[in-house]
This record gives sequence, C-alpha cells and structure tokens, in this order.
Amino acid sequence: MSACLVGPDFEEPQMELPNAFENSLTENHQTEKLAKWWEIFKDEDLNSLINRALENNLDLEQASANIAMSRATLGVSQSGLWPTLDANASVTERSQYGFGNPTTRYGLGLSTGWEIDIFGGIRRDNEAAIADYKAALAEKQSVQIMVIAEVARNYFAYRALQEALSITKNNLVTQEKTFNITQQRKQSGFVSELDVVRAAAQLKSTSSQIPSIERSLAQTRYALELLLGLTTGSLKEELKEEKAFPELEFFAPIGVPAELVARRPDVIVAAHKMHSASAKIGIARADLYPRLSITGTIGYQAPSLGNVVESQYGSWAIGPSVNWDIFKAGKIIYNIEAKEAALEAAGANWKKTVLVAFKEVEDYLIATNKERERIRYLNTLSEYYHKAYELSFKLYTEGEIEFLDLLESQRSLLSAEQSVISSQETFISNIISLYKALGGGWTSQKLETE
Repeated sequence: MSACLVGPDFEEPQMELPNAFENSLTENHQTEKLAKWWEIFKDEDLNSLINRALENNLDLEQASANIAMSRATLGVSQSGLWPTLDANASVTERSQYGFGNPTTRYGLGLSTGWEIDIFGGIRRDNEAAIADYKAALAEKQSVQIMVIAEVARNYFAYRALQEALSITKNNLVTQEKTFNITQQRKQSGFVSELDVVRAAAQLKSTSSQIPSIERSLAQTRYALELLLGLTTGSLKEELKEEKAFPELEFFAPIGVPAELVARRPDVIVAAHKMHSASAKIGIARADLYPRLSITGTIGYQAPSLGNVVESQYGSWAIGPSVNWDIFKAGKIIYNIEAKEAALEAAGANWKKTVLVAFKEVEDYLIATNKERERIRYLNTLSEYYHKAYELSFKLYTEGEIEFLDLLESQRSLLSAEQSVISSQETFISNIISLYKALGGGWTSQKLETE
C-alpha cells in the first residue's frame, strides 16, 4: 500500500550558503551560549524580568493555544486511519397508502465503515497535519525569541533613560550655578542684562528636556509591564533605583551560516509549511482515484420494544464499496494545480526567510561593530567638552571670555554626555538584535516537549 502513496515525497529544502558571515566580530564559532544569551550581561533584574515574561507573556500563551489546536487537528486527521462505528435507534409510525390503523416499528442498529487508504489520501492528510503541528511548535519558539529580545531591549532603554535623566539634572545644577554667578556679575556691573537673560533661557531649555525624558521612561516601563502580562505601575518600585550600564564588550558567538538555518525558528516554520504544502498535493491527487471502503450494518426492526433484539427481526450486511468521482468539470485537476502552486510559493517563502535571516545577522554585525567605534569617539569628545567647560567657566568668572563662549561649552557638554548614553543604549540594542537574528533564546528540545 505504501507504494501506492500518490503525490511527491517531501525533501528538506537546500540552499548554497557562504562559509562565513562577512562582518563576523569574532572567530569563536561556539553557540552554546545562545540558549540563554541574556545572562552575559550578569544583571539579575534582567534575568528576573525575562523569566517572568516566559511564564506570563500573553503572546506566548496564545502560541501555546495554537499548539493545542494543531495537536487536536492532528488527532482528527489520524482518526481517519481507523474504522468508524455508529449506533442508531428509531421509532416509526407507518400506514400503507394513508388508510387503516398505523403500525409502530422499533429499530436498533449498528453500522461500521473503514476506508482502505490505497492511494494514500488519508496518510498524506496525516502527513500535512504533522507538519502543521511541528510548525506551530516552532512558531512558539519564534515568539519566545521575540519576547526575550523585547524585554531586554526595553529594559536597557529604561536604564539609559534613567541615566539620561540624571545627566540632564546634573547639567541643570551646573547651569543654575552659572546663572547665579551671572546675576552676581551683573549686580557688580561686569556683564549686561543680556547675559543674565541668556543664562535663564539656557536653564529653561535644559529644564524642558526633563518632562520628555520622564514621559519616555514611563512609556518604556509600560511596554515592559505589558510584555510580562502585568498592569501598568507594577514595576515602578522594582525599577526605581538606577543601575549602571553593563560592560560593553559583549559579543555573540556567531557560529557558521549553516547553523543559522537550523537555529532560526522562522526558517524551521517555513520548511514545515513547505512539507505541509507538499503533502496536500498528495491529498488532491488522491481524488483522481477510486476510494475503497468496507462497510457493514446490523439492524433490528420489531413491532414491540421488548423483542426488538430477537433474531427473527434482525438483518445484517457487510461488503466493499467503491466511490469514484468520474466527472467534476476539471475541479480535481485545478485543485491539484492550486496545491502545486502553493508548494512553489512555500518554497519561495523559505528561501526568502533564509535570505532575510542572513541580512538581519549582517545588519546587526556591522551595526554593532560601527557603534562600538562611535562610542570611542563620543567618549573622547565628552572628555574634551568637559575640559572645555571647566576652562570656560574659570575664564568667564575671571572676565577673560564672553558669556556666549561659556554658554556654548555648556550646551556642547550636555549634548556630548547625552550622545554617549544614547550610543551605549544603541550598542546594547544592536547586540540584543544580533542574538535575536541568530535565533538565540531557545533549545531544540523545546520542539519535542510541548
């Protein structure tokens, strides 16, 4: 019977892959750290948030429900390989030609049927259901990767905003000091009212940044709370204390390109959908051939309920039956063509998914590498502006330079310090996105334990 299995047998898709990523940051090809990559930051708060998100995230809960639905659908498909057994009972009133007293008949019966899957339509349906179930398992892992990355990204964005707020407030204190000195110099007749007004304007300009940062802080925390399945405000006290950024020399063990295809759940999902599409061609082609079933019935019809199961009122029948769709006006052929086109589309989607995966890895490799370079420049720039401000403040109080020179040094210092924090946050975000692009955050055992 297996030799009569119609339709193509699925073969795992293959693609020619490069030997290495173009922008690889490291020669280390080990990938064992990918499963729990966030632990490289050694941040217990981050670890706790991610663990709670894995337990309570609503997207993951929905993905689990989709797995249960696919598992049930698979059970429905597998039941088609087994015989069916139905029971029936009836009570009828009958009068011949509408005259005379009606007679009552009581009936009991059993019927069974078993389709002999000669051409494999049922088995192909089962094959497609298995592929869809495996795709649902992999899709949950894809959601898990996204959830972990989003928790980490929002967490470090929150820490960056806290530090940006602290920098802005510290600069505000410095500018208030400048404003007070300018007022004193005005009272002494060393500067004009214009310098006082400019100092006050700079104070207000810096102060105006604080509400915007505080708004972003709250909204970022709201995003974290949603990812953890919490109501707004749940993490406010927990995240209130500021925390410094981790060391910025963390890089992913990149591995080799071939491993990417095996690790990315979205690539695995695309392959399973190809498998399902291939099996559905077999289901469609099976409609070209006759269907053979073994059917049987046993029934009793008696004038009284008490003796309905006596042998004199019983009958039985058993035997094969054949059903063959001879004419469907091309419906079967068109259906086959549609399923073949669906397989081609699934194959193209798999190739695109692989190429997108490679692009994402290369994007974040180059982004991480270049942002690291940028941080070095910005750190040096910040040091220079800090020295420039100190010197400008000293020279201004001594009357050696104009107030505009001091004002410009204040603005430049604040901008440089904020740029450093922003670049550090971008760098860590790129690392997170790189781990996500590499398919980090799950193990293959997850596909076997749901």
